[in-house]
Amino acid sequence: MSVISSKDVNEIIRKTLGIINNKIMHHGEITGYILYKMMEYENAYTEQHYTEQELVDYTMLGILHDIGLYKEDNVKNVSDFETKNLWPHSIYGFLFLKYLSPMGDKAEIVLYHHLDYNRHSMIQSRYMHIIDMLSLADKMDTFLHLKDEKLGQDYFSRYRDIKFSGAAMDLFQKAEKRYGITENLVNGRYREELDVLLAKRAFSEQYKRGFLEMLVYTIDFRSEHTVIHTLATVHFAEQLGRLSRVSGKDLRDLHYGALLHDLGKIAIPLNILESTGRLSDDEMKVMKAHVRITEMILEGVVDDAVLQIAVRHHEKLDGTGYHKGLSAADLTLPQQIIAVADILSALYGKRSYKEAFSKEKILDIMNSDADRGKINKNVVTSLERNYDNIIKEFEKEKENTIGLYLKIKEQYAIMIERFKRFD
Repeated sequence: MSVISSKDVNEIIRKTLGIINNKIMHHGEITGYILYKMMEYENAYTEQHYTEQELVDYTMLGILHDIGLYKEDNVKNVSDFETKNLWPHSIYGFLFLKYLSPMGDKAEIVLYHHLDYNRHSMIQSRYMHIIDMLSLADKMDTFLHLKDEKLGQDYFSRYRDIKFSGAAMDLFQKAEKRYGITENLVNGRYREELDVLLAKRAFSEQYKRGFLEMLVYTIDFRSEHTVIHTLATVHFAEQLGRLSRVSGKDLRDLHYGALLHDLGKIAIPLNILESTGRLSDDEMKVMKAHVRITEMILEGVVDDAVLQIAVRHHEKLDGTGYHKGLSAADLTLPQQIIAVADILSALYGKRSYKEAFSKEKILDIMNSDADRGKINKNVVTSLERNYDNIIKEFEKEKENTIGLYLKIKEQYAIMIERFKRFD
């Protein structure tokens, strides 16, 4: 059985990004839907033809075209970012999708979606036609929400072949007449159509894994430490799983459970996530809520074994953990392994409130927990025997991840300067 079905890929994206900012997610889905219907019309009535994979990729890029906006604080009105300060979120979104999503080769579509049509001669892209349609779909949603108050009834005709491609405008009008796009947006049927589109295409496991990893990286919009912690937990869980002779589907489930275990932290206030001191009792209650939020996001969209591994990483063998207070008899070996991996990651990692602990201190703490019956003693023994190699291999992975972050930041700074010519 697959970890997640093709149709549920969009659902988990919808749930996760909607928690960060539902307005951006809603705008993205509408934009993606409009783009999809324009392509569907072309497939049916013109010589232009898109494969199922292209339809899915371009629609997903439409849904995620403003992913760079999730990095902004307190975005209450998406349309404010559609008319001013256009390039920061476009550039960051492009770099994020290029390096951290399974659609990296098509990410430049997002980069240019705010570039006026009459400036297209200043760039070169093999995706110009898709960019034209995305640009129109993006502004069409803004236009529908503003109800002509700011843009004016004749907005699109005034800016034909200036801001927007006239050919794309004609295509939208034909698709609207054929499919009733705006009516479907009003009655909510567009969501069903998006789900049907994604259900038709059997995504490869690598493609789906790419989207799940992308979601983990979205936590970096709020807390880089949390992303590094998650990647460490994945590595430690896999290594400890192999040492504990976990294999096959169980090892796969352990990988994905570790990957998704802290997804709910996207809803935790940053002052708590990045607190420099000990959390108060009330703050700790809020922090602990991340497990329930993770459960809410994953329930019904990922394999149940993966879900249970993810949401049981704070359970203890003696029943003193959370969020359900389960004990050893209730917990499978992979669920016990992720608890050890999560603690190891927390102790080894440098956080806003602590430096990384030494090997000796980490093993003292973990052996103490094992001796008191809180975590699996055999797993801790395997960790102690193989500690140096486990850490060495993780440091190699971490170096690659941090290098990727630095590359994104460097390219962002260069591109911001370069794109000033479009202002």
